[in-house]
Amino acid sequence: MKYMGFLSRIKLRNSHSGFTILELLVAVSVTALLAAMLLNITSQVVSTQTKASGDLETNQIAQFILDRIQEDLQCAISRNDGNVWMAAKILTDELTSSSWVSSKSVAKPKEESKRVFIDDWPDEVWLSDQKGKEAKELAEANQQGPLIESRYGIGGTWLRFFSQAPELDSNIQNKGEVRAIAYQIVRYGLTGADTSRPRYQLFRSDVSAENTFAAGFNLHPVDGNYNANKASNLRGANIIKNPISQETLGESPTSFSLASNIVDFGLRAYIYQKNSLGKRYLKQLFPMTENMNHEDEFIASTHSGYRSNPSDASFNAFPEVVDVMIRVLTSEGESAVSALEEGLTPIPEGYDEGEYWWKLAEENSDVYTRRIKIFSSSI
Repeated sequence: MKYMGFLSRIKLRNSHSGFTILELLVAVSVTALLAAMLLNITSQVVSTQTKASGDLETNQIAQFILDRIQEDLQCAISRNDGNVWMAAKILTDELTSSSWVSSKSVAKPKEESKRVFIDDWPDEVWLSDQKGKEAKELAEANQQGPLIESRYGIGGTWLRFFSQAPELDSNIQNKGEVRAIAYQIVRYGLTGADTSRPRYQLFRSDVSAENTFAAGFNLHPVDGNYNANKASNLRGANIIKNPISQETLGESPTSFSLASNIVDFGLRAYIYQKNSLGKRYLKQLFPMTENMNHEDEFIASTHSGYRSNPSDASFNAFPEVVDVMIRVLTSEGESAVSALEEGLTPIPEGYDEGEYWWKLAEENSDVYTRRIKIFSSSI
C-alpha cells in the first residue's frame, strides 16, 4: 500500500511538471512576435542610420561644391565689348568632353535626362490629386517645372565665365588675375587609369591667367578659340583630364574633379527688372522659356549677332542672380548605378533602361540648390 501511494504521488507530481500544447503554442507565438518586433526595430535603426549617413555625406559634398561655385560667381568679371563673358549650355550628349568614358551596358539616358522646359516633363510626373494639378498649372504658366526636380542632360550644364576668384593651385605665381572658369560633368575614372571605375564627376577647369589672355576674352563656343582638336586649344573641354593639370605655355591650367557622384548640375540665370508698379522682379535668362523659344544655350554679350532673341537684348545680359542645382549620389547609389551600367543588374519588367537608371538615381541621391547674387565688376 505504501508503495502504491508513493507511485501515485510521483504520477501526480509529473502530471503538473510539463507544458501543455496550448502553452507551448502561446510561448512560441510570443517569442516569434517579440523577435519580429526586434527585427523590425533593428531594420528601422539600420535604415535610419544609413539614410542619415547618406544625407551627411551628400550634404558635405554639396556644400563644398556650392561654396566653390558661389565664390567663383561672386568674383565674376564682365565687359560691354561685344565678346561673350558668360556662356551656358545644357549638354544632351557626351561630345563636349574628350575624356568621357562611355558605359559598357546601360548608359545614362539622353531623353529621360532632360527635364527643363514644360514640354520635357511627362504627364505621369504630375500627381492626380489637387496638389499635383496646382503644381502642373504653375509649371505650365512658367513653362518649366520645379528646379529641384529638373534634369539638365547627360553632362549637366556646361558653364563658363571669367572670374578673379582666388586660385586653388598653390604653384601659380600671379594670383587673383582674370581667368576662364568652367564647370561640367564628366564620366571618368578617379585616377585616369584604365582599371579605374568611371564615376560621374563635376569638373572645374581654372585656366591660367596667361592662357586666358592668350586665348582672348571671348567664351563663344566657335569664336572663342575652342579648338578641341588642335594643340593650340587653351581652354577647351579637352583640358579636362586626370591627373589634375597639364603643362601648357609653361604654366599648368588646373582642371580637376571637385567631387564624385554628381549626376546632375543645372542652373537658372536672372536679371532684375521693374514691372509697371515699379517693383523689381527676376526675369529668367537661362534656360530661356519666354515666348516659347525654349533656348537651352545662353550667351551673355552685347554683340547683336549672338542674341538668342533679336527683339530683346536683355536676354543676353550678364546675370545678376543665379540659382544652382546639383544632384549627389550616395555611396550606395553610386554602387547601384555602376552595377546597372556594367550590366550586372537586371532591369525589372515594366521599366526601360532610361526609366530604371533614373529610378535608381533618384532613390539614392539628394538634390541641393542655392541662390547666388553676382557682384560682377567690369574690366
